[in-house]
Amino acid sequence: MPAKKANEVEKSKIQFFGEVDLSKEGRIISDMPAWYFDVHIADLEEGVAKKERALKRGTVKADQVPMLREQIKAEREKLEQIERSRPNLNTMQENMCNKVYQNLERQIKDSMPTRKQAKDGLVNPQHELKRLKDVKHITINPEVAAACGVHAHRGKINGDEANKCYQILGRALDRNTNVEALRKDGNSEAYQSMNDLTQAILGNKEVRD
Repeated sequence: MPAKKANEVEKSKIQFFGEVDLSKEGRIISDMPAWYFDVHIADLEEGVAKKERALKRGTVKADQVPMLREQIKAEREKLEQIERSRPNLNTMQENMCNKVYQNLERQIKDSMPTRKQAKDGLVNPQHELKRLKDVKHITINPEVAAACGVHAHRGKINGDEANKCYQILGRALDRNTNVEALRKDGNSEAYQSMNDLTQAILGNKEVRD
């Protein structure tokens, strides 16, 4: 492949999982990227700050100082790894992610039972389990799915996988990540029953590998 073409491919490649999320063999071992968890990062930063303050005040026993310094060093290295792993999307990547995010938002919203259906006891548990775990009924760009740590079978993923991709993309784009917020109220006649196509998929389609 010519150098120019190779560079173009590299520039278009989206990565949401960094070194901190990978095994020694390069496999993704985290369910979500480390940078996704703002609260965990804040706790880690506060923990480092507390240890440093304790050293500065001289309130740490002399024999514990070396161990504490090592802890601070390791935790600071982890914070640096997390910061390096944050996605820095170029314009092309951001446009692609925005498109996928919007498509996922629409499909997730349309596939979820409404709040009224849940309240009225009209949600079929078996259909809901299939929607989330088994049936690949959500369409997605395979490249973006792979960047989210999800394998798209023939460009399709299940409900849980769609939720994961939606949340990662939402955090990367500084958009909504709350999947439950997408659920329709379903009080109008248009939403009294589940979407016909979704119901057909969940009720009749066989699960395929």
